[in-house]
Amino acid sequence: MRLRATSLYADAWGLWRADWHILTAVAGMFVFLPELAMSLLIPDQPDSSKVTIIDINDPAFHAYQEKLAAWLADYGLLCVLALLIIVFGQFALTAIYLTPRRATVGRALLGALKLMPRLLLASMVLALPMGLLNFLLLGVPFLLVPITVLVTARMLLIAPAILAARPIGAIAAIRRSFMLTRGNTLLLASVVLAILLALSLVALPFRAFDEWLLHNGPNPVARMIVDAFIAGAAAVAAIAMTLVQVTAWRRLSSS
Repeated sequence: MRLRATSLYADAWGLWRADWHILTAVAGMFVFLPELAMSLLIPDQPDSSKVTIIDINDPAFHAYQEKLAAWLADYGLLCVLALLIIVFGQFALTAIYLTPRRATVGRALLGALKLMPRLLLASMVLALPMGLLNFLLLGVPFLLVPITVLVTARMLLIAPAILAARPIGAIAAIRRSFMLTRGNTLLLASVVLAILLALSLVALPFRAFDEWLLHNGPNPVARMIVDAFIAGAAAVAAIAMTLVQVTAWRRLSSS
């Protein structure tokens, strides 16, 4: 089945108008708050701009390694925990619509929690080839973004497949997403890219202001306000991505 962007946007807008209060509540709890906590409580990773080559004899590289190891020891576990909560939040948003028999929010959250290991396994399976791809494209970074977006488009329906086509394993969900998105890769990639670009453009001035505050006069209240806008943009992007996943799944799986 061939998708049309206008149909996807219309369906997604209809879901948003009907359920915005539920979507914002779940995204606020499981996406907005972890994003805000990471911004306020976890400092940025050590600056790697002075490391131009990977050479163990280079003093700059050695110093960077030490700083990175210390940062990971202090904040690595917190980052992983926050990211897991955010992934669960996105998964839970999808579960609200694709849990069998249109579950209540509580039942959708519980269902998402039970199926979370399958989603994480699918993510790890995809992380291996993507990590290899990143390594191979180090010399041509301008190819990395479009290829990543195209792969994301083909894998867009993994979470919906795990939720709606249960019982289904991680590998089967990857295969199902790959098959259903065939013929619609460019359209879905354009939709994904539009969401990512919108998030980047909205957050860009706030990130720049946050960086300025960090180095030119720390003000906890101002930073919290700025970081709240950044986290809010991430929550809206998570909702938008969820609605696209749900509408694309409903149209493609029923064809």
